[in-house]
Amino acid sequence: MAPKPFNFPAKRTTAIFLLTASTAAAAATANSDNLSPLTTDKIRAQIHGIVRTTRAVSTVASTVIDYEFSLRGLRKHSDQYHQAISQVHLRSAERFLKLCEDNKGFYVKAGQFIASQKVLPREYSSTLSSLQDQVSPLPFKVIEKVLKDNLGPDFSEKFLSIDERPIGAASIAQVHHAVLKSGQEVAIKVQYPWIEQQMHFDTRTMYFLSKTIAWVCFDS
Repeated sequence: MAPKPFNFPAKRTTAIFLLTASTAAAAATANSDNLSPLTTDKIRAQIHGIVRTTRAVSTVASTVIDYEFSLRGLRKHSDQYHQAISQVHLRSAERFLKLCEDNKGFYVKAGQFIASQKVLPREYSSTLSSLQDQVSPLPFKVIEKVLKDNLGPDFSEKFLSIDERPIGAASIAQVHHAVLKSGQEVAIKVQYPWIEQQMHFDTRTMYFLSKTIAWVCFDS
């Protein structure tokens, strides 16, 4: 009899944590009138970083426990073992796909890299390959704010036109076609506004993830 899929019991705890963090973010926003914009942005970034890290840790913990319990008692290299581990590979890949889609940014980059690695089980490469498709672009009003912050409030005076529809969108930036006052056509690559703030949390979290995933042995 094939083992039943393992459902990680900590999801409810994680959901409560995420809700608490979201509530704290809302409270920080509500009290932003009493804080400087810099302080408010830092608080929001820290809370958002904790939420993103919690998602990642929960995903890795779920995966490690799934492998441990779903394969327990099965004779290695038996037909039942190969069937069970393929199912675990698929469930785990789907967890990591959801993590990348929810956390975006560098997580999408990491997922794209994993999908390109032929040494991993095919369940991972086939599931995460959807991350190779073009990322949904941000609304132009968000991009416009980034341009104002970097080029000044009168940035539009430097251009004859800027196409609000992006040429392409990736995990950390998107590109817009524009025409300078001189008539020269250019491509403007705009980094998403939260990327720099997320980098501190994401790099440490991904280091932890890589060490943990390396510790888990994938037997195909």
